[in-house]
Amino acid sequence: MIAMAIRSRGYKREALNQFINFFWTILSFAPVIWFWIKEGIDLYFYFFLATSVIVAIIPEKVLSYFTLSSSRRLYERLGVKHIRKFVQNGAIVNAMSNQEKRVTINGITEAKKYLRTIAMYERFHWFCFIFFLLTTILCFYRGRWRLALIITLANILYNVCAILLQQYNKIRIKKMIR
Repeated sequence: MIAMAIRSRGYKREALNQFINFFWTILSFAPVIWFWIKEGIDLYFYFFLATSVIVAIIPEKVLSYFTLSSSRRLYERLGVKHIRKFVQNGAIVNAMSNQEKRVTINGITEAKKYLRTIAMYERFHWFCFIFFLLTTILCFYRGRWRLALIITLANILYNVCAILLQQYNKIRIKKMIR
């Protein structure tokens, strides 16, 4: 039904991508925001925020130690190809926008530019991952078990899947450059 409405109104591919980003962001941030609204912003919030920023700005060389594998096979076994269906420029966006042509990278310059974009996305999701994780730990500590489990699920869906996808894409693009 949504697909028909989007197609009939003539929304462009970019609008579909933004819709998917908005959907996952709202769905995943809602329990975290709910926790902090209920508990109130306190010293923990600022400490968690600072810790997350520190993780997000660590040098690329240090961040690369958190790469699961240098092989695409592990990521594919973990379901990254399935994850790609539900993200921007994924199979759902392609189907809903009636776009047969896939987004492609032509040349080393575009590949290097895309690697910078991947690095930015990966850092964002590491930031969110740490903040969600610390919030989850505080939830458990304060006895908010159900909310902690919901935030854990949101963290997996929104951050772990995205980090795995970015690491997988990085391997693919670096192979193209070589």
